Amino acid sequence: MSVNPQNDLFDLLNALNSTLNVADAWQAGLVFFQKYGGTQISYARGRPDGSIAFLTTVPDWWINRYLENDYVTLDPFADISRAYFTPTRFDTRSGTFPISLSEPATQMLREYSETGANAGFVIPTMTPSTLQISGFNIANAMSPQEFSQFYRDRENVLVLAAHAVHHRCQALDPQLSQPEIHLASQKDIHYAPLSTRERECLLWLCKGLRNDAIAERMGISRVTVEMHLRNCRTKLDARTREQAVVTAIKQGFITP
Repeated sequence: MSVNPQNDLFDLLNALNSTLNVADAWQAGLVFFQKYGGTQISYARGRPDGSIAFLTTVPDWWINRYLENDYVTLDPFADISRAYFTPTRFDTRSGTFPISLSEPATQMLREYSETGANAGFVIPTMTPSTLQISGFNIANAMSPQEFSQFYRDRENVLVLAAHAVHHRCQALDPQLSQPEIHLASQKDIHYAPLSTRERECLLWLCKGLRNDAIAERMGISRVTVEMHLRNCRTKLDARTREQAVVTAIKQGFITP
């Protein structure tokens, strides 16, 4: 099937403008994403009550497993949708992700790959001020190399399409409350408060600084930085520093 990004995007925008409900907007988006190679496509949006509403093409057996096993609490796609603002590629079979994964999260990805989602990317659609889960997960059965080659010149148009579908769905139903939408509840977990120094260390870590650079910025020793980050991991029940950053963002302790 031949593609013309400019014309296809124009057609999508026209189709979205004529939709009257979220289901129709979602279907218009699917026509576009499937034309551009997507086979497993999901759209997730956090709601004020802490639950996550999502539309997806993944099989029912995976949806049931996801909800029954409360996978939302360890889903790395949700973490990326909340903490990143640019498209992020992944490989489910090798566990290649921009964040460190716990063993349960790695196992979840292996199971997810059984749906035919081998390689893909997450396209966050939130604004930096909301810190809510909001984004698309577009994947297919290609190898990572094939995926990279296929989307080399198509990623930008997919990002624009994802944002267009997101904004139309929000305009039609801001809470995504229509009955065909799946819901996954978020557990209310309370963490010990972080000190000002601990939050500052995590914020600089989030911005890509290493321990030495953080120490220089804050005017403290590297050992003190390591102590603060260790305390953060303990307070946030995080196995890695990256997981501590994601949890801190989720809890509103830091704003990237």
